[in-house]
Amino acid sequence: STAFFFGYNIVTISAFYWIRKWNWRRVTIICLPIAAAGLLAGSLVQGYAALLAVTAVAGGAFAALYGLGTTILSDTSNPARWFGLKIAAEAGVGAILFLVLPGTLIASHGFSGLVVGMLLTMLLLSPLLWLLPARGVKSHAQEQQEYSALDELPESVNHWAIWSALFAALVFFSGSSAVWAFMERLGNNAGYDSQTIATLLAVTLGCATMGSLGSAMLGKYFGNARPFLVCLLVILCSLLLLGSATDFTTYAMGCCLFTAAFGAGLPFAVSEIAELDVDGRYAVLSVPAIGLGAMIGPGTAGVAYAGDSPVLVLSMVAATMFVAAALMGNAQKRKQR
Repeated sequence: STAFFFGYNIVTISAFYWIRKWNWRRVTIICLPIAAAGLLAGSLVQGYAALLAVTAVAGGAFAALYGLGTTILSDTSNPARWFGLKIAAEAGVGAILFLVLPGTLIASHGFSGLVVGMLLTMLLLSPLLWLLPARGVKSHAQEQQEYSALDELPESVNHWAIWSALFAALVFFSGSSAVWAFMERLGNNAGYDSQTIATLLAVTLGCATMGSLGSAMLGKYFGNARPFLVCLLVILCSLLLLGSATDFTTYAMGCCLFTAAFGAGLPFAVSEIAELDVDGRYAVLSVPAIGLGAMIGPGTAGVAYAGDSPVLVLSMVAATMFVAAALMGNAQKRKQR
């Protein structure tokens, strides 16, 4: 996972410089086969170092495609709606694979079956990539106007607000991914049936999908910051349920409530970045923000997890929600100024 997100973050951080310059269709045509080849190679190589290398390559290629999708949606007039639909689609496909692959290709072919299933899914969905535009509506400022000096640019780009919103997304995803990574462990340590927990995890993906669809329905009607803060509050309530659960029903309610709020909150966080990004290059940095969060959260939670007690992990996640709220509030203040 670290190798995957290493390649993922390297490519998406560099996308700040190329995302508005390169032809998006060409990038897609090049990166899609590389991503598929990286996945396939991961099931064939023997050495661990080689496995890390091809995993990093796959992560970088997938990140380029993911970054393009994020940038395209940031150019729309209602990013919250489209990011909600995007994340719902991701969770929906993930839920389908989660239910179908274990009893079919994984059962008969192991990890290679998992890779084949993912490659078949990519092949099935790839014709839609031909509908991608070659470039975006927001172009780099130098492509739209002639500036005599670069110091004229910051007048239109609220850098502090953008960076504050970016760090809000990073901290939010870091805390959320920590809970997701240990959700199954929490259930196992409580003595719940493993198959029942697996079914619940598939249900939680459906809850995440519903949350994202909810943000898509709201769109920008209430703005981005206020719905995001509501989602943080709901997550705090779900942490209380998970920390105090004495039966499976309470545990399941906490899991479902958490994933629904997570699925709804992420589109609003990324949409705020997109709306602040008048320059058109910063929205793609939300992708490495999410990638870094995915690396930091589970690792930190692993260190904090003490024996069978989830209190320290859940307290840490609660703290990240307060930090994310403060950062998003700061972005709003600077935006209003």
